Formats: sequence, structure tokens, C-alpha cells
Amino acid sequence: MKDKAFARSVHREDIVAGAAELGVPLEEHVETCIRAMQGIAEELALKGI
Repeated sequence: MKDKAFARSVHREDIVAGAAELGVPLEEHVETCIRAMQGIAEELALKGI
């Protein structure tokens, strides 16, 4: 999230707010999202990344 070139169009505030709404630490929220995306990587055209 520190690298502004990565996912340039993503509003970091939205990610932080989403974690807060769920009542989970930001790091846990990001890990959960990554694991979920890994589970459907082929459908998201992320296979092998």
C-alpha cells in the first residue's frame, strides 16, 4: 500500500475503512483478501502471478 504506483486507482482509505467496518486489523483483512483471490486466481486471470 505504500507504493503509489501499485494499484494506482485503489483508494487506500477505502481499504482501511473496510477493515475497520469488519472489525479486523488491516493486515488480517489484506491477508484474507489475498487468500480469497488465490483461491480463484485462474478466474481472475492471476494464475502464476
